[in-house]
Amino acid sequence: MSHERPFADLKVCDISQGISGPYCGMMLAQYGADVVKIEGLNGDWIRNMGGRIEGDHSAQSLAMNRGKRSIALDLKTPKGLEIARRFAREADVVTQNFRPGVIERLGLGYDQVSADNPAVIYLTITGFGTSGPLGNRPVTDQIMQGFSGLQSITRDRDGAPIGVGTAIIDYITGIYGYQAVATALYARAMGSGGRHVKVSMMQAAIAVQAGQFIRHHTQGKQPSAAGVPVGVFTTKEGYISLSSNKPTHFAEVCDLLGLEDLKTNPEYDTHRKRIWKSAEINAEFQTALLAKSATDWEAKFSALGLMCTRVNGYGDLLDHEQVKAEEIFTWAEQSDTGPIPVPNLPGVDPSAPDDARATSPRIGEHTHILLAELGYEAGDIAVLAADNVIPPIET
Repeated sequence: MSHERPFADLKVCDISQGISGPYCGMMLAQYGADVVKIEGLNGDWIRNMGGRIEGDHSAQSLAMNRGKRSIALDLKTPKGLEIARRFAREADVVTQNFRPGVIERLGLGYDQVSADNPAVIYLTITGFGTSGPLGNRPVTDQIMQGFSGLQSITRDRDGAPIGVGTAIIDYITGIYGYQAVATALYARAMGSGGRHVKVSMMQAAIAVQAGQFIRHHTQGKQPSAAGVPVGVFTTKEGYISLSSNKPTHFAEVCDLLGLEDLKTNPEYDTHRKRIWKSAEINAEFQTALLAKSATDWEAKFSALGLMCTRVNGYGDLLDHEQVKAEEIFTWAEQSDTGPIPVPNLPGVDPSAPDDARATSPRIGEHTHILLAELGYEAGDIAVLAADNVIPPIET
């Protein structure tokens, strides 16, 4: 065991699909666990999200399945189900994120798995939980952003709610899932036994807005601006994001932008007044910021010690010296796509380009190897392939 791979002897049966569950499994794999990804003969649906890049992969599947081994099974067949159940019976951790009731019908629910594997740490990820009026409702990241209130505090300049442009809640849910599984594994090591861990996207989305909910309750209204100027502004070239939320910042920004009348206006002479009138003040700042580029303004604001950044695109970040200095990305040697940038997990040493933890498997890439490890003979595997329970044997 090591700090880098503390889960080196851990077996994980990852039956989840999409982003949230697979991201949790990927994190376990980064810490050394042997994560077996069980997917259908056509693969997890995430492999088609956004279109395939090359062969069996999409950008999301490459991100979600790093470090895993894949077995492809037809779970609609008794033989395919039996193989999946064998993996679950021998696993330390099982992860799944099917809609409530589906996994039980497959015979892979917590009660069914724990009857044969009482020490299992079993993670169930749902959208809205397993009870209540919305328990069975399907949900995507975008829909949960709207339901959870996140979009109500993320607005465009006209005040209309907008969504975050990545599946942020799916990712957060996967991180909370990992955190709960890792904690349960520690408790099991201390003698507490197996556990059914339940995490929902709704829980995760609300948990990361804790301060905003408390603020709403104590102030009796929707959270307002944290300071002035705070937000994204258009410049002569590009956009700049400012976070000048301390009362003293207002005067400093006014001085930098040459807005003396704004600084001395008695209608804006307290922090509270400026918060209430942030829209009209920001409009003045916006006009002044059009005089220079985002890069120019970033240098000027930074020289004053004010927090700001030009709004970077992904290409900007891949080439950014700070990102390179901190080794944020590993350029993984993915066999069927060529080198790809994969973000290293915070707190984990960067992977080497050829490290198995940095690359993702094709659909069912390890099917025959994994079946052999379960004790299946070559003849048995050939029969399963002939019966279309598993992918055909490659020649």
